[in-house]
Amino acid sequence: MQLSRRQLLAIAGMGMLYGCSDSVGDRTAAGWGKQGRRFGEFLRPRAIGVHNGEVYVIDTTGRVQVFDEQGVFIRSWTIPETENGTPTDIVFHEDSRVLIPDTHNSRVLEFTTDGALLTQWGSFGTGTDEFIYPTGLSLGDSGEFFLSEYGTGAERVHVFDAERRYLRQWGRHGEARGEFNRAMAIGCNQRGEVIVADTANHRVQVFDANGSWLRTIGEPGTAPGQLKYPHDMAIGPDDTIYLAEYGAHRISRFHPDGTFIETFGSAGRGPGQLNAPRGVAVSPDNRIYVADTDNHRIQVFEANTVAL
Repeated sequence: MQLSRRQLLAIAGMGMLYGCSDSVGDRTAAGWGKQGRRFGEFLRPRAIGVHNGEVYVIDTTGRVQVFDEQGVFIRSWTIPETENGTPTDIVFHEDSRVLIPDTHNSRVLEFTTDGALLTQWGSFGTGTDEFIYPTGLSLGDSGEFFLSEYGTGAERVHVFDAERRYLRQWGRHGEARGEFNRAMAIGCNQRGEVIVADTANHRVQVFDANGSWLRTIGEPGTAPGQLKYPHDMAIGPDDTIYLAEYGAHRISRFHPDGTFIETFGSAGRGPGQLNAPRGVAVSPDNRIYVADTDNHRIQVFEANTVAL
């Protein structure tokens, strides 16, 4: 939905009113939003992505709201068929298509950046081209699509080629290497590795592009380097891994080899505090955008530079 200049100016003022900016430890936190259904407001935002200087947010109303990097509202559209639930991820193709795993409708939706639906693929089931609950999506170096999924008989990773044709899959329900318990997010790094947030096993698993297990990151707990329900991930420009832990109300950051780097955020409602965050994205200039889900807002953090 495109708005008039007058509407945009009014919403821009509202965004500044509800924004926050403060110093949190050795980093700056800022943000925007509050609970509500108007433009610039949210009901439990849960998916977030950054593309070409714009921030895309999906909340539990099924709206995709698009903002500039300062939180000024630009446009919005609504996911079709939201009665069963709403998506948990949003990613971007190199041709600027917006790709959304429509989790509770067992498919992937592809939109223009203005919200026009271009195509959809997948259907309900456990076959090679079918999904139960598709959760996360990432693009490989050769244009492949890596998709995470959970559901009875469907704790797995799918791989499709650039034309959306099935290539392979791996995974099953369990706690052993290569097994998952609610695989909620997936990412591909510059090393060609595939990283999966194994949420209810409180860990991250790393594979090669063919599904061979390489290493596990994290273990259950709330101490630094431990994980409690890592729900979403983002891979920074430096290949470090950011994890939104909704069970620990924080963001944890790891080196790609699994070495723990830092955590930030704590339980609460103040600047820099989080309440069950379920989405995280990192911009090319290394700013960290967090869907602060149960606080009904977006928070933005400055990244700390680390030696890799």
